[in-house]
Amino acid sequence: MRVELRPLESGTPGEGRLLLKGWKGETASLQLSIQESQDQQFLHPGKTWSTKAHTFELASLEEAGDQRLQVLLDSTIIDPLLELPGSTQYLLTLQDAQGIKDQGVIKLSRDLMPSSASGSTPSTGGSSVLHSPSVAEKAPEPTPEPEIKVDAEPEPAQVPEVEVPPVPASKASKRGPLLFILLGLLLLAAVALGAWYWFSNNADNSGADPVEQENVEEEETNGAEESTLTEENIEVGNEDADVPSEENTEDVITATPPGPAPACSIEALEEQDELAFVQGCSQAELTPEALLSVIEAARDAEHCGIARRLYANRAIAGDANIALAYAREYDPAYHQTSTCFTEADAETASYWYQIVLDIEPDNSEAQARFEELGE
Repeated sequence: MRVELRPLESGTPGEGRLLLKGWKGETASLQLSIQESQDQQFLHPGKTWSTKAHTFELASLEEAGDQRLQVLLDSTIIDPLLELPGSTQYLLTLQDAQGIKDQGVIKLSRDLMPSSASGSTPSTGGSSVLHSPSVAEKAPEPTPEPEIKVDAEPEPAQVPEVEVPPVPASKASKRGPLLFILLGLLLLAAVALGAWYWFSNNADNSGADPVEQENVEEEETNGAEESTLTEENIEVGNEDADVPSEENTEDVITATPPGPAPACSIEALEEQDELAFVQGCSQAELTPEALLSVIEAARDAEHCGIARRLYANRAIAGDANIALAYAREYDPAYHQTSTCFTEADAETASYWYQIVLDIEPDNSEAQARFEELGE
């Protein structure tokens, strides 16, 4: 049976349409139960969940087209389904007065809203008048101030140009170039004399200080030898520091504590609490085979909460192999009694086979077992 929950066309929060396809029973006097996949609890009145099964009385079904039936549901059903995490899935069981019974996983529409959203949802009925904002009265235009005419400033009177007769050059100006030439020649002669004097003094003193030059070379040689000895001492000191004694080595090896067991491993089952272990496995990148080995080890060690949570979380996350293994735990054809799975449950097995088919519609084993258990 295909089950889908959609919002009403009006979009009223907290209300929706339950659509059923493939229901073969009566359309009146029906009983409905809903079970969530995380902790296997059933929905109860007051929007609460419990491990004890509970059924709701359902009104008659109506034709909805496309070979589907529908019934309207209120916030009693809608709100608790939207409060749990988005990864949770719900198994709906429907039964009529004749004993005909069928199940299906509810597919929740993304447009569904809880009743608490009504405060922020605008009403779709009635009409409203839109009041345009009042237009402010037009302010009177200010009286234009009289223009003040400013007389143009009178143009300044043009002063007639007076031609100045050229001043004849004096005799002193003619002698200026000759004086500059003489000063230049005297300057060149002084420079030549200074250069000759400098070169002659340097030539006399070039070989005057051989003793000072030898002292400088000896100081440089001694400094190089001292730096070489210092570097050799440093290297020897480093070699001595890097070589630990045998006693220290034994102490270091003895003091090294063993590391903790890796997350989501069989060794870590006894070291971590249930929630921390499940969270570690959800973050670990394990193959389905490796994770199945951890789940079986948790089941055999009677860590039932860990086993069920890992089964459900990976199955709902889309791992068909884990979902198939979980269905076999409840399937009467495969069931093996254990502390965590005391007895077979055909309805729960059908639920997880349905999950497998949602992930892999062509899974022949899940399809065959689902049909056989539904008969």
